[in-house]
Amino acid sequence: MPLTIKNEEVERLVRELSAEGKVTKTELVRRALLLLKRQERRTERPRSERVRVFLDEVASLLEGARMPSKPEREAILGYGEEGV
Repeated sequence: MPLTIKNEEVERLVRELSAEGKVTKTELVRRALLLLKRQERRTERPRSERVRVFLDEVASLLEGARMPSKPEREAILGYGEEGV
């Protein structure tokens, strides 16, 4: 189903962003609408629920992960025998 945009500013913005992001106008509009939809949902749920959902998502990404040992943490930070 075609969508006609009759607003010069919107058309200009879509053109500019589409060229910069190397995506089609359709994909750009789709992403913008999804972002707007997510933002509207955020305001509908209490903050505590949004935080809980976020933490659940992070926890699922960390399943099976382990905390690095002290020597591993120091190596990541660039510590050596003489300090940083």
